[in-house]
Amino acid sequence: MDEIKVGKVWDGHHYDMQVIGKFLSYASRGDRVGLNMMLIKGISPDVQDYDNRTALHLAASEGHAPIVELLLHHNANCNPIDRWQRTPLSDARFYGHRDICRILEVNGGGKDFCDDQQMTVRQEDLNEVNFDISELDSEDPSVNVQGIFGESVKVKWRGTWVVKTVIGKQIYCHGLKMIPSAKVNTLLRELRHPNILQFLGLIEKEEEMVLIAEYLSKGNLEDILKQRVRLDQPTALRYALDIARGMNYLHAHKPLPIVHNHLNIRNLLLDEGGHLKIGEYWMQMLYEQINSNDDNCQRRDIPNMGSTEFSDTEKDIFSFGYIYYQMLEGKDFQDNYSFEHSKDLESIDFKPRFLISRSSKRIKELIENCTSKCPTQMPPFDVVIRLLEEESFYLKKLGCTPVCN
Repeated sequence: MDEIKVGKVWDGHHYDMQVIGKFLSYASRGDRVGLNMMLIKGISPDVQDYDNRTALHLAASEGHAPIVELLLHHNANCNPIDRWQRTPLSDARFYGHRDICRILEVNGGGKDFCDDQQMTVRQEDLNEVNFDISELDSEDPSVNVQGIFGESVKVKWRGTWVVKTVIGKQIYCHGLKMIPSAKVNTLLRELRHPNILQFLGLIEKEEEMVLIAEYLSKGNLEDILKQRVRLDQPTALRYALDIARGMNYLHAHKPLPIVHNHLNIRNLLLDEGGHLKIGEYWMQMLYEQINSNDDNCQRRDIPNMGSTEFSDTEKDIFSFGYIYYQMLEGKDFQDNYSFEHSKDLESIDFKPRFLISRSSKRIKELIENCTSKCPTQMPPFDVVIRLLEEESFYLKKLGCTPVCN
């Protein structure tokens, strides 16, 4: 197996959280080949993430019956309990995956712990949302760019590398101030998708907030573009699918969509499996507009959090189209803030011109529609995913480099 760093221990073996993350990502995506390879190399099928979620939890939630069968074949615990007292059977029943329910029941899946309160916020969760600052080992921190907000450093938390980001509670004049909420914090910690960075929690300190998130060592999309300038079509398509899938998960959140509003090549991180994860989606949820007449507060050089004149999801779709264009054309990638302060589509001075890449007509049209000044032309992310998957299938038929699903 790959060299394992100190992280968590199962069956007497140490597993680095990045290796665990890769394994859980395979389970969540339904990648049977990747998962089986790691199981053959010796990883425990019962490894857990920060919230005690196992591969069986994730496969049951996503409806991947072959993955559930594979894990059980490798003697995975059929009844692991996560931080919210949920089991794989609880998740399978909640999401309506009857075939997986039957598989788990036949293999010893026990009584559900919380059938009637799957997604509720329990009081004990509200009481444990804050980390203890003393748990963060900052003796030898290193600067790590995982976004565009605040100063981020890599630190140890309970033996595991995480990223600590410090930002001010009040960032802008005109009433913009961070309002930490136990309910929002708990919601963010419960979000799970292979293409979003895991939010671990926050610590409130006087006039600052310390945010703790998953650490990825492979860098961000900005680093990749600086090294390679532009990407080949299969790689750009694979990354575009990663972004679209993560954003679709956020926008499809119920009862209200989770809007990023600051999608950027700096907060798109590369994981160990070569896929992109979206970070900083939590920022918009942690801030809210309040009234203030304080004329003495100073504006910091970060994007405007308070713009509401841009439609809730339009800016995310525009940002996606712009980033996809950057990956293909390699143009202006250092000027990724050109529309951050724009309040409406009409004020954005950008029109894609394909001078280098030999993209297909449908990809060009997709980028043009995503960056259109007409909102009705902007496709939702579920439509984007369908189009990209069709393009991926077409490229495979042509014999291009395979695009990972």
